[in-house]
Amino acid sequence: MLNSRYALYFNKRHRLVGHVFQGRYGAEIIETVDYQLEVSRYIHLNPLEAEMVSKPEDYPWSSYSAYILGIQNSHVTTGKILGYFKNSKRDKYRRFVEGR
Repeated sequence: MLNSRYALYFNKRHRLVGHVFQGRYGAEIIETVDYQLEVSRYIHLNPLEAEMVSKPEDYPWSSYSAYILGIQNSHVTTGKILGYFKNSKRDKYRRFVEGR
């Protein structure tokens, strides 16, 4: 019922028709470390690319701060991604993501 009401509201506000939550969810298997790192970089840079923030760590709904600043978040596990970097893992991951 909540989705139905929201769909009516959303469609009216944006002058649209149809299901708000339509379309099949797409998933892709990540089979290599290189691809996993590229996906992580892509996700963390999305708010910056969309010009929503000036620095990726400024996006409040991103896990990037957990990766580079060590800010604890019960929903985020950074060990696997950071484990691919030797020594100074947070700094190396930041340079990997931001190209520095």
